[in-house]
Amino acid sequence: MKQRTESELMELLRQLPGPGEARKTRSRTFGLLVPPSPFVVPTGWEWVHRAPFEGPSIVASLCRGLGFGFSLLDRREDFDPETSSPLLDEIDILGVACYEDSFPYQRRVIALAKEALPARPVILGGPLVTSAPALLLGNTEADFAVLGEAELTLPALLLALEEGAKPDDFAAIEGLAWRTPDGAVVLNPPRRPLRDLDLVPLQDLSVWQTPDNPTFPELYLSASRGCPHACTFCFRTMPVYRRKTPARVAREVAHLAGYGFRHVWWNDLCFTVDPVHTKTLLETISPLHSFSFNIFDRVTDADPQALAALAAAGCDIVLYGFESVTPDILHSYNKGIAEHDMTRAIALTSTAGIKVGGLFIIGAPEETPASLTRTVEFCARFREITRVKYLSALPGTPLYRRALAEGLITDELAHLDFLSREQSIEEDVDEEGFLLFTPHVTREELRAAYRAINGVIEHRPYDYTRQSALELAAPKPFSRRKHRND
Repeated sequence: MKQRTESELMELLRQLPGPGEARKTRSRTFGLLVPPSPFVVPTGWEWVHRAPFEGPSIVASLCRGLGFGFSLLDRREDFDPETSSPLLDEIDILGVACYEDSFPYQRRVIALAKEALPARPVILGGPLVTSAPALLLGNTEADFAVLGEAELTLPALLLALEEGAKPDDFAAIEGLAWRTPDGAVVLNPPRRPLRDLDLVPLQDLSVWQTPDNPTFPELYLSASRGCPHACTFCFRTMPVYRRKTPARVAREVAHLAGYGFRHVWWNDLCFTVDPVHTKTLLETISPLHSFSFNIFDRVTDADPQALAALAAAGCDIVLYGFESVTPDILHSYNKGIAEHDMTRAIALTSTAGIKVGGLFIIGAPEETPASLTRTVEFCARFREITRVKYLSALPGTPLYRRALAEGLITDELAHLDFLSREQSIEEDVDEEGFLLFTPHVTREELRAAYRAINGVIEHRPYDYTRQSALELAAPKPFSRRKHRND
């Protein structure tokens, strides 16, 4: 089997046919399953679950460009893994997107795939397996895990499988975790992040099309990857910050224009890290579109010139990670911000004519009744809140490691089961497996604070289809997602 160097894999990306140009030249078909999520979204944000996900769309383009057949198994609206079984019949290699909130579903689908064809390779990818590869490979029947970015590791693995690789050959693939014939889990050396993001394949959205949904009103896009910060509750699947050139982003916008999208969610974790680059990017793509969009940003990056450029380009909402207004909690989260940064960002963003979306987390180890009251009062005063959730420990985060060390998490699989039921709603606090991190507040006090903050959100949902934020006469509770057990 030929071992491909990083330079050779990057050259493969450069030569990759674009979506619509690729032809099936290899014998196998790769099927990628996207599981459901219990996460509840605010009113008007239903597209969060329905829009084509960026990662699977890139994988589709990558696999087809390499000459493999590709099939997308979009199971986002079906919480019963058993119904996926018939869809596996035409799949030679199964890929499973592993998110933190669907592990029991993932494990059952993998078992079904192996029951049907024990020799069929099963490949995991995504944030959960990247954060805990040994845990997932050790507790599922999957064969491989692509850790972090897929653009170089997945082609190396697929081509190795196509060429009849032996177990020892897999040891040479950086960024791969795999299971030996005797069941041992091997973690290969990590792969360096892709340096040139312009090599990332364009999204192939055709794999999401159905006769009922030939176009997509909302899309996910990204102009960068990674984050230069290190919050203790956040796992960064791609930690090193890099960005695409404005010309590369413009090429993708032009490529996707035929799908008729009207709104974009930019996946970038910090959209305006460099205000000058942001302005250049927006000026480059603005002539190509008339869509509105939302971005994530950091309050300390709020910049008048960047915000003016965002407003001119059609920005509807800037989502800021406030998390808390209490200094001790912000320090615990390693946020590096203060309340005055939040009030400044709110003022600048509102002055620019853009809606503010504030994101809060309650239940830190340092949380007290006084800090909860302070957060509730802040939210009631500014009414610029889009999401509140209880603190939860995601695998791979400093918070998760702390919870393990302090004995809050005694069974990692049971914790993954809880994460698959956590909906980011008030009732989560009553779920079996909910972790109470703080000795200073009770579940009842947390729930009361959640209800008070969420009442603001339900009165004023941020519906991107409207020009201004709504103000309802009475709260409109979020619609719960159906569980398999509901």
